[in-house]
Amino acid sequence: MKVKQRAGGAGILLLIPAAALLASGCASAPESSAAGQGEGRRPIAVATTPAEVRTDVEPLKRHFPQLGELSATKWVGRVLTKNSVPEVPGPTDVSLDGVAKLDPATLTAITGSGTWREGGIGCGVPQEIAAEVGDTMAWLHSEAFDKSVTRTQYTGSFYFDRQTNRVYFCTVNPKDRTS
Repeated sequence: MKVKQRAGGAGILLLIPAAALLASGCASAPESSAAGQGEGRRPIAVATTPAEVRTDVEPLKRHFPQLGELSATKWVGRVLTKNSVPEVPGPTDVSLDGVAKLDPATLTAITGSGTWREGGIGCGVPQEIAAEVGDTMAWLHSEAFDKSVTRTQYTGSFYFDRQTNRVYFCTVNPKDRTS
């Protein structure tokens, strides 16, 4: 295709606004991983307002029956977005992060077998529940246990604190296991 150039450089003037748009950073979004494309990948969550801290255990029981009876729970759920805008059309990714107290016998049964390592919580703790979680460095984690709960159908990690009989969970798109 042959382009005619007008006298006076009008073609160059049309390029200036486009160059300014590119320079402003509007042309590209930050990279993020899509949920469900491998374990341990979480979309970038942009929280424009604080999430509601919930204390009900029924939704957690439906998603994580392997954890047994839960109490003293604090958790948040939020829609994950990229650049403050949910991706439309298509499914919406949701994170579910929280902490709950476990029955001591259940905690012993869970952490008594398999390969566990002690370390820090490997996913970000939402600001709304950070005070409740406290120290994030002395928790037990097992990738095998994560897979037994998620069945590789969603992304999730579970961390256990034997001192306080608590579990910390961070998940994206957890499945309801009651059906």
